[in-house]
Amino acid sequence: MFITLFFTIFCLSTGILSSSIPSGPTLPCDITDESCVTKLANILLPHLLTGVQGIELPSIDPLYVDEVVGDLSILKYKFNNSTVLGFHNCKASNIKLDKEFTKLNYDFICPQLSMTGIYEIKGRLILLPVEGNGDFKMTTGKYLIHVESELKKSKGKTDKIHGHIKNFKLKCEALEPIYFDFKNLFNGQKDLSDAVHKFAHENWQEVANLVQDPVFYASMKIIVTATNKYLKHVPLEEILSL
Repeated sequence: MFITLFFTIFCLSTGILSSSIPSGPTLPCDITDESCVTKLANILLPHLLTGVQGIELPSIDPLYVDEVVGDLSILKYKFNNSTVLGFHNCKASNIKLDKEFTKLNYDFICPQLSMTGIYEIKGRLILLPVEGNGDFKMTTGKYLIHVESELKKSKGKTDKIHGHIKNFKLKCEALEPIYFDFKNLFNGQKDLSDAVHKFAHENWQEVANLVQDPVFYASMKIIVTATNKYLKHVPLEEILSL
């Protein structure tokens, strides 16, 4: 799903996971070898997402997000105590890492993602007024997440070069219908709630375009923070041939 997953996968390849992989790329991968980089990422991704014993790397699937804030011009919403499932089935492709280690672009294809939690919402869902609070669940079909990131190198305590994720941009696109279930819309008025759900299901792509960015950026921020902490301990020379 993301730049941070990509780098953490490479870091793990030099340690605990390397002995458990039956076959895969020869490390370190050449930084411009898209095939090597992509193959390694997709071999190790399921191991990363379920956590790794022996190092301080917790599971990130499920991914727990304390708060998502959507402050849009026509719609205000909050998601609290949310759980996101499904990243372990995602695949990375079209990985482009420049020779200078300053930029990384790639696509992340997820066959299905689901998110549950507690919501507050008020405003307009494109055309319809919407208001409520309570439990929610959203389940997607196939999702495309395009990641563009800026990177930097710096010397660690042992004078070896380490990588760091400076920032990232996401372009997300829902490729298949999304199921929405928001309890207690309009204080439980069924007719109004049914109308909003019907509109959202019939216009799932437009609704996704409206609300998706705060969700994905909140998730990414958690993963970036964890990955940058880990990258402080892993020299780039163990991961990539620069």
